[in-house]
Amino acid sequence: MYRRRQWNSNNPSRKFVWQCKTYIMNGKKACAAKAVDESVLKDAFVRVFNQLYENREGFIKTLMENIEKVLLHKPSDREIEALENKIEELKTELKRLIRFQTNNGMDDEVYREEYKRISGELEKLREKRAEVDKDSILKESLKGKVDEIIEVIKGRQEALEEFDEGIFNALVEKIEVVSPTHFVFELKSGARVEERI
Repeated sequence: MYRRRQWNSNNPSRKFVWQCKTYIMNGKKACAAKAVDESVLKDAFVRVFNQLYENREGFIKTLMENIEKVLLHKPSDREIEALENKIEELKTELKRLIRFQTNNGMDDEVYREEYKRISGELEKLREKRAEVDKDSILKESLKGKVDEIIEVIKGRQEALEEFDEGIFNALVEKIEVVSPTHFVFELKSGARVEERI
């Protein structure tokens, strides 16, 4: 994890750098990572964006194909409905069992086993339903990020000449610092682009 710091703050030659958090907290012995000049990172992003921009049609096509593949693995409305119906059936079965035990009485051991079986199945199905919802939310979120990336790239009339914070924030999820001159930009779509200076 890197933190932004200002070097030579009382000096005309002041500049911003990104430094490893472990290095800041515990010193050179804890982390040997070198500081990265912010202007170098910005220049690297400009080059990454311009590469994407030059190949924008191919890049956008790949993004669209990838997001379509991801969305294809989304459960259908029919599958979700079948899951919900099974949950309702088990809830009804459990209520019936409890009512029967209350009104007629049945062997305690048989009741406990049957209750455990039904409630166990019900719990598994509820967990599966929660996973389906979580997966759907993640996929919709990814689709939104991809749409935003496409909109930003299509909205440009030309390559970047200087760093643009709005475009950076719209495209980049994080930057992996391999060395002070070697970076991997992870885009919000999940795509990774390497840049060496």
